[in-house]
Amino acid sequence: MKQLLWIALAIFAGAYICNPVGDPDLWWHITVGRWIIAHGEVPSVDLWNLFSAGAPWRAYSWSVEVLFAAVERMGGGWGLAALQLAFALALSLTLFYSLSRLARDSFMGAILGMYTTVACFNHFTLRPQSLVWIMFALAIVAADVVADRGASRKALAALVALGCVWANTHLTAILGLGAVFLWSVQDSQHRFQLRRASAAAGCFFAGTLLTPYFGGEWLTFFSKGGHPLQYNVIAEFQPATILQYSTVFVVLMGAILIAAFQGERAAPPPSRMILGAGMTLAGLTAVKFLPFASIALGAMCAAWWRQSGHQPQPKGGDHLAEGLRQMRRGVLSLDPKTVNALTIFVVGMASMHAAPLFKRPINRDLIPESTVDFIEQAGLSHPILNEFGTGGYLMYRFSDRLTGEPGYKVAIDGRTNVNPPEVWELYRASFMGRANWDDYIKKVGPETVLWRQGSPMTSLLLLSPEWCRVYASGSDDESFVVFIKRSEFDRRRGSLSSIDCS
Repeated sequence: MKQLLWIALAIFAGAYICNPVGDPDLWWHITVGRWIIAHGEVPSVDLWNLFSAGAPWRAYSWSVEVLFAAVERMGGGWGLAALQLAFALALSLTLFYSLSRLARDSFMGAILGMYTTVACFNHFTLRPQSLVWIMFALAIVAADVVADRGASRKALAALVALGCVWANTHLTAILGLGAVFLWSVQDSQHRFQLRRASAAAGCFFAGTLLTPYFGGEWLTFFSKGGHPLQYNVIAEFQPATILQYSTVFVVLMGAILIAAFQGERAAPPPSRMILGAGMTLAGLTAVKFLPFASIALGAMCAAWWRQSGHQPQPKGGDHLAEGLRQMRRGVLSLDPKTVNALTIFVVGMASMHAAPLFKRPINRDLIPESTVDFIEQAGLSHPILNEFGTGGYLMYRFSDRLTGEPGYKVAIDGRTNVNPPEVWELYRASFMGRANWDDYIKKVGPETVLWRQGSPMTSLLLLSPEWCRVYASGSDDESFVVFIKRSEFDRRRGSLSSIDCS
């Protein structure tokens, strides 16, 4: 029954971090997946961007894009919501398992698994990077096996497989490579084993070369390495602040580790400290890396518990460990009826969190579905001026549903390695309402504008005599608005209305 309670807690954690599908990048992933399914190959050039069509481009997340496209074709929004829930459960179960394995204790693994899963709450969406967190945890477990038991064929084969899956899922395989090396180069006794670590990292790297691009993703990575700083106006690339939900989890875990490691006997190997500190620094620099930091720090805490946390301490010793030991004894002493009742309660709570996903599978506050419906029904002309976050959905809506072939190209989209730098700079000026805000408009030459209601750009367009607002999906700052040229509005006054151009 205690094993069932452990599983129920993992399921609850996964259900807790799930919200309606609302990731803006999901839709361009689906579009690319449609193209791959229809053509039986991965694209080598861009097809969908107005300014980059024909330029070299690698679909480095092709495997997940095919999955997204297949699920969307079969199940629509409800299918995507079910897939997102499956991703969440896979993440929570993996973290519970990995941290239990590292701690050699399912109780501590459950505590750390719950903590690290919930720490991903603000970042978890239906996108490839959510699967990468799973691989990151498994890579640390595989590296731990190498550090403690040697570089066996089974462990090295697992690292090759992890590297292969990671490289075909996301561009961040270098994080797994670094984690494998730094975790395995020193064992729990602080002894260096460079040969083992090099073999483990080498096998992981070899796996990353097993892709349709034959490892060309590394070239894309190095060309894109500075994007978190270059694109810092994007929410996921912005630096962390203490007011953010996930930052608090990382800071608190760091404080717990400092308290746990105050004794020399409990201090982690320097290489693992470098891993934890490096991922924390990356997370504080760009918030998209905070889940990696939480997982790395959770793994360090699990290794501490395995090494000395569960052992009796002298009087006046580690109060944190003693408190956890007492909690552990209390949980393990629960009678079967109590455990059974707790399991049923936790499963019920998980069901309550999961049920709303299927009542409202798509978050239309974040996805401009009704706005694009209006554009299509009104027959508004292209090209459309759009924001970075809405470009992926426009790719999805204005491409063939079966083949992914573009009907219209988008001005800018969520693929940071596709948008030309000069177009990005013009977009950023308009997004922030700078003096040259209309240069982006001149570059695109739009007939229609789709933008956020609360943006400085929207206010500027409302003041412009050249544009008329003909649609708004709501009155709050997060809704979407549509503008057309005044000349076009004057021509279609009988079919369109506008308060601003009355």
